[in-house]
Amino acid sequence: AEAAPFPAATDDWSSVNLYGKAGTNTWPIVLVSYLYLHKDWSSFSTEKAAVLKAFVDFVLGSEGQGMLSDFSFVVVPAAMNTWQSVWDNTITKPTGFVPLTFESNTEKWVGQGANVVSSKRNSYSLWKLGDLESSINSMKERLDSMQTHLDGYGIVPLHGSGTTNTKNWFAKAMKLMEERARVPLFLTYRAVGSGTGQKEFVGDSNSGYKSYSHFGAGDIPMSGTHFQTMTSQTPLESMVHIPLALGAIGVFHSVPDGEIGGSLKLDACLLAKIFSGQVETWDHADIKAQNPGINVPAGSKIKVFHRRLGSSSTGGTTGYLLKKCPEHWSLGAGSSISWPAKSTFKAVEGSPGMQSALKDNQYGIGYLDAGHGHDFGLSEVALTNLAGQTRTSKESIALGGVAEAGTAAANGNVFPTDVSADWSSVNLYDMAGDSTWPIVLVSYLYVKKDQSATNPKTAAALKAFIKMVVDDTDGMAQQFGFTPPSADLKRLSNSAADAIAYPSTMQAFDVESSTNAYGGMATNVISLKRHSYDIYDSSVTQDAVTKLRESLSSLTSGDDHDDHGHDRDHEMSEYNDTLPVVLSVVALVISLLSGCMGCLAFRAASKSRALNDGSSPYAGRA
Repeated sequence: AEAAPFPAATDDWSSVNLYGKAGTNTWPIVLVSYLYLHKDWSSFSTEKAAVLKAFVDFVLGSEGQGMLSDFSFVVVPAAMNTWQSVWDNTITKPTGFVPLTFESNTEKWVGQGANVVSSKRNSYSLWKLGDLESSINSMKERLDSMQTHLDGYGIVPLHGSGTTNTKNWFAKAMKLMEERARVPLFLTYRAVGSGTGQKEFVGDSNSGYKSYSHFGAGDIPMSGTHFQTMTSQTPLESMVHIPLALGAIGVFHSVPDGEIGGSLKLDACLLAKIFSGQVETWDHADIKAQNPGINVPAGSKIKVFHRRLGSSSTGGTTGYLLKKCPEHWSLGAGSSISWPAKSTFKAVEGSPGMQSALKDNQYGIGYLDAGHGHDFGLSEVALTNLAGQTRTSKESIALGGVAEAGTAAANGNVFPTDVSADWSSVNLYDMAGDSTWPIVLVSYLYVKKDQSATNPKTAAALKAFIKMVVDDTDGMAQQFGFTPPSADLKRLSNSAADAIAYPSTMQAFDVESSTNAYGGMATNVISLKRHSYDIYDSSVTQDAVTKLRESLSSLTSGDDHDDHGHDRDHEMSEYNDTLPVVLSVVALVISLLSGCMGCLAFRAASKSRALNDGSSPYAGRA
């Protein structure tokens, strides 16, 4: 904007503005920041006048004006900067006034004068601010560089939700994919239960019945209602079920060990009566008939714990009860049912909630994934299978009973031949076989059959994730308590995966298992040669805890009585309760020790390096 004409320095400036000034590039709304100064300084002390003049000199001088851009201001044009003329001709100075001068370049002796403001003097706070600013600028440059890299490929998102049973398996699989990929993958899985996973996969009216997730997961097939909702949309939506693994649902209790008189046995009809509220005390005649050794306090109420939201474990348990004992089970079957409104029935949130409820409350009963129950040391109910054999799920699994159920289903045409058909009636309850466990669930991925409209990079990540969990070359299914599918069932899984239609422009990920020079560094390669320290450190800690567990186990093996004839059952019960806590503490200590050793090694290396080059390890810190 034009700089003149302006009034004289001592005139009324109230009408001055720079609005709508002429010029091709002028901005129409421009403000001027002013200093307001008294004209007569004669009453000021000479020191005050000197400091004030020095301040104005600095602000309107080259150094002060050079700071303006840092604060989004514009330098005052030379035609407007009339301070020197105002000082010389307008300001009345105090008697004996001596101005402060500025030292920008070193002036020996003169620079130490009492009236000199020297740029050679610095404060720590200003230096530190400058250092921080330099660091921030450096970080910004690095971030800009990273952004350039990300813009070349982009962060690839893949999100799923569903059953809580597979959460640890999927978490590790996703972590391994992220660490092995050259491009930045962002993979997440919400463990919310099979029922919620199905709802989010199908969508609702708010989403136009489009999936909230890229895939769903459940230990039950897609319900007939949800399947019908999805396939009735326009355009037609279709999906495939991809079987991943088999798992047992166990029934667990918290009756004190000393009051049972052996393992607790309940047939399907008695279990149906308990879960429907028909049998309400542990000393009921029906329970005593199947467990003659039980000796609980009279009238001990059965506390029934069930899942609050839809879950596959609810679906498996209720489906089994409806199939085996419909005459005593009238509550239906599904991932979510209406439970009896009794004070002894309590809803819990997820598998962790069921574990806590049974650990914290005596005389309870509930159901959950058998692997989770075993890991937490819960007491289990023995059930009777189709062959009349009564065992716990742990005993059945050890005999191959879960895999046996899967084989019976695959050979018995339990699964539809059409991978995109309605699978809602598929179940593996009470399958034939001497060792089978009667409540076996199949863990599925729910995937839309037509992925052609999916972002090609996300589609590639989805295909890679499916392959990783179906092939399971890392053995994670068994690691997390699942039974891998038989060869026949895996062929069905691969057939379902092959039926998915991906975008024509998708560049699928390849897997480098053996070193492939040059090719292994391609952007679309997931390489087993890439590793992260946290996965390594976790495996080292897990190995240490496993060895400790084995050592502790060997100390407790042998006779059930010590040399003095004391019964160790109660002592071992207390030991089993505290063992998970002890192992957790040991794992934490090992991790902390590893960190300390790393710090000590780094310090020792730094000191050695400094001694080798003849300098102090603390050089430059003074």
